[in-house]
Amino acid sequence: MHPLFRFMPRMTLMASLSLSLLPSQAAQADEVVTSIRPLGLIAAALTDGITQPQVLLADGASPHHYALRPSDMRALTEAKVVFWVGPELEQFLDKPLARTDALTVALIESEADHDEHDHHDEADHHDEHDHHDEADHHDEHDHDDEADHHDEHEHHGEADDHDEHDHDEHEDHDEAGHHHDHGGLDVHPWLDPDKALNIAQKMHDVLLDVYPQQQAQLDSNLAAFQAQMEQVNQQIEQQLASVQGQGFYVFHDAYGGFVGHYGLNQLGYFTVDPGRKPGARHLAEIRDRLEQNHAVCVMTEPQFNPDLIQTIIEGLDLNQGELDPLASGRTPTAQSYGEFLLDMADRFERCLSTEGQN
Repeated sequence: MHPLFRFMPRMTLMASLSLSLLPSQAAQADEVVTSIRPLGLIAAALTDGITQPQVLLADGASPHHYALRPSDMRALTEAKVVFWVGPELEQFLDKPLARTDALTVALIESEADHDEHDHHDEADHHDEHDHHDEADHHDEHDHDDEADHHDEHEHHGEADDHDEHDHDEHEDHDEAGHHHDHGGLDVHPWLDPDKALNIAQKMHDVLLDVYPQQQAQLDSNLAAFQAQMEQVNQQIEQQLASVQGQGFYVFHDAYGGFVGHYGLNQLGYFTVDPGRKPGARHLAEIRDRLEQNHAVCVMTEPQFNPDLIQTIIEGLDLNQGELDPLASGRTPTAQSYGEFLLDMADRFERCLSTEGQN
């Protein structure tokens, strides 16, 4: 159990959510930008009463494959602080963030430490700022032309046939449900409640630099978030205890943090990279395991076409569920991250339950 869960004071969920409800006029909207919605949910809890964070990626887009639009670049250049996971997930942000004056904070760090993006190294961005206007004009034109093509490609998870062999060899070694290795990093840290607490703490520390006059509000918001997470964590542990032994497959390798934290029995995934179709041999092996009754449930994702999974499980007596790791449609509020985790737990419980199966 995370140390913050053990030592924080006991509070009811409703009390914890009511600590920071008074609005402040100290900041304007869009001063805080997050790359993806789950980070926006955490940021909203920490900035409650101070500012409303803006989420860069729209619902339906995938951070694995995205091209910035002109409006996205404007949001980045006008922001005071930008929170992103890091170049291991949102590679499309690596160069654009170097051309902004915003504090840019990667919430995971590689061995190289990505010093040029750390909020303590703001001066590094000024070296390239002289070329900002010319570069932005060029990038906005190129990205605007490419965005629709990339968006359509990512939503269907399609790939050229010549990629299948490489993915067979790669995914066959990653089949045990282990999280895919990105240099030893979990590139979906918001799905691990422990790491979400660490993200909140890091956001809080950065926001103190951005809004030093709002320290009391920021401290109160962090305490409320920690209390909310303690309550949510306890509820999910109790909820999922009865289905921990049930095997399941997920669409892509994203859920290791949630699965590991709550002791669930993930048997594998259909693809490592949701932008590419998994190989035929890999899918044949999954079908064989499903036929041997090693799983009771398979999970799809709303960002990607489920037809591939439907073909693989045709004729099998399996529960089907849907997980959305990007929290599509959720409005960032002080309560929304906890609600996101509770919804994910509900989806796992329904899919893993054997009640009603033939």
